Amino acid sequence: MDLDQLKNIVRAGQFRAITLDTSIFDAQALRLESGLLKQLEQFRDSSIRLILSEVVKEEVLSHLIEKARDAQKEIEKSLKQAKEHLRVEAQKIEVIKKTIFGEQKAQEIAFERFSQFVEATSLEIVEAQDYVIIGDLIQKYFQAKPPFSETGKKKNEFPDAIALMSLETCANKNRTKIIVVTSDNDWKNFCKSSERLLAIDDFAEALGLFQLKDADDICRYFSERYQKGEFEDVKEAISNALESTISDLDIYPEANSAYVYEHESTEITFNGFEFKLLEPTNLIFRPIKFDDESLVVESKLSVDVNVECSFSFSVYDSIDGDDVPMGTSSTSIQTNLDVDILVSFIGDLDKVGTEVEVEDVEIEITKPDVDFGMIEPDWMDEEDYDY
Repeated sequence: MDLDQLKNIVRAGQFRAITLDTSIFDAQALRLESGLLKQLEQFRDSSIRLILSEVVKEEVLSHLIEKARDAQKEIEKSLKQAKEHLRVEAQKIEVIKKTIFGEQKAQEIAFERFSQFVEATSLEIVEAQDYVIIGDLIQKYFQAKPPFSETGKKKNEFPDAIALMSLETCANKNRTKIIVVTSDNDWKNFCKSSERLLAIDDFAEALGLFQLKDADDICRYFSERYQKGEFEDVKEAISNALESTISDLDIYPEANSAYVYEHESTEITFNGFEFKLLEPTNLIFRPIKFDDESLVVESKLSVDVNVECSFSFSVYDSIDGDDVPMGTSSTSIQTNLDVDILVSFIGDLDKVGTEVEVEDVEIEITKPDVDFGMIEPDWMDEEDYDY
């Protein structure tokens, strides 16, 4: 089934629900308040239900708690260093902690974030006890039916089985089909054998299925305008957002060296960008959220940057038992970053051809790895030394 056929089926009302598995939340870095996860708010007052398995809910909460704890530990570590090396008074440290953390613990913060997400999206939780028959679960386990595999640790697949069986039963009871957004192969295999569940691994594409045909037409019109060089305000807005975001981007430098090295600092310069064509439409915009006054589109970019990084080097002295400094170096590299963006347009969008303006550009960049190749201290480059 191609994309256009699937869109027609969804628009005909055969799919009246959408769900996500844990892999999608993790791929979105658990950003419930921004990016594609925030776009799920469009289903709040919609005839399309946003549902989530109880298992996925618990897994997401667990990951949110873990991230909150990690963030608190990193902040406390930095504050401890500030106290020791910047001579910040202990009283001021406690004020900063209270300002950042308040009286809430990591678990409370995670639960509050998830509760706000549930309210903003009208998310419905599919409780396992209401939809899973234990006898059916046990049969799938011993017969090695998806998501259970014939080999490996099948016990680890119980959470997936419970989640998927509850979703399928929910779909059967409500006489509908469900779009399942997942990158998990076990989930995909289960959906292949299900008449009610259809797996899609592209989150943005899944959201696009639920948009009106007018949104596709407008995206085609916008794409053609940009490719003709008639959409300079859009290019400028995207460039400004990229320049602002990339300058503060954390880069993880990878390198090889004969010495022990540490990354000291990084400076990133934005040079420009190009749109990537989206398959299968060969357009540069695709709709994520649409109504008569606003349109949110997703695009994928190749962003040209210069990355300059400084390193310090050392070798271990086995006699003295400490590290001996061997100097520093600074090196730069030109590379391309893969970047996803969401562009929000506002205006009279009830028909193709009307003038619109860019309301917002949201940049989504995962922490990129940049390979600097072989690195060494600056003195290794000297041609005129004689030993």
